[in-house]
Amino acid sequence: MIPEAVMRELRYIEVYTAKRIRSLRVGAYTSPRRGDGFDFDEHQPYRDGDDVRRIDWNVTARMDAPFVRRTHAERELNVMIAMDVSRSMALGAAHRSKKELMTYVTGSLLFSAVSDQINAGFLAFSDRVLEYSPPRRTRAAAWTVLERCWSLSPTAGPTAMLPAVRHLLATLKRMSVVFIVSDFITDEDLLGSRELAMLAATHDVIAVVPGDPTEAALPAGRGYVQLRDLESGRHVAVNLSPRTRRAYADQMRERREALARALYRLQIDPVFVPTDGSPVEPLLELFARRLAR
Repeated sequence: MIPEAVMRELRYIEVYTAKRIRSLRVGAYTSPRRGDGFDFDEHQPYRDGDDVRRIDWNVTARMDAPFVRRTHAERELNVMIAMDVSRSMALGAAHRSKKELMTYVTGSLLFSAVSDQINAGFLAFSDRVLEYSPPRRTRAAAWTVLERCWSLSPTAGPTAMLPAVRHLLATLKRMSVVFIVSDFITDEDLLGSRELAMLAATHDVIAVVPGDPTEAALPAGRGYVQLRDLESGRHVAVNLSPRTRRAYADQMRERREALARALYRLQIDPVFVPTDGSPVEPLLELFARRLAR
């Protein structure tokens, strides 16, 4: 059962998103991808392989050369939320754990979709797919998803994201907006995989990446600190010297920058959400940027 404190926050987010996110996403959503749709984007010269049915004969007559009409992909899209519920999501020494943060993010996306009468589905994974709910658009379905999400117990072992990506490729039959809510900490070559590239080429994928301040810097103090990997159980002693602190902070900053670059190469928009900040505002900023494009 979801704790009462988390329920209060989710109820607040349900009301908040109905006022804020609804005007920025889903109903007013414009996909950055081109495809079948009705919203005009631009005219381009005809190239071999273009669909002749897209030739704009009025422009072709004026320019004395064939031009095709490009449109944005259809605006009313299914939403699928793929949430990482592995053991690393228990981390959170600041304001809330990653699990709480990602529950709030998932709730805000589900509630915004329901407010705009858009089908929203859900997938939970750790080392494999643990839960799958096909796209639906009822408020009761959204709360059921959140209850199931909170109650899931991840299995022992490292996070594996590729099974979730393969599941999405197999089950999503129409173009969808796919939110992958995860810290992307995995031993797999996920960002170099053919499967993720195919998912990003077929659907509009957004990566929502939670972060905790304790991940960016070592704790205060002197001497050594004992750290434990939540997934493998491995213990390590870390020296809290100034040199180690700098090296650790540099490495974590480089990892975040490398993750962002790799996602952009795949045409996946990354959104970094801190556990000690708003779970909704970073998403609002992304949607506002998309509307301004």
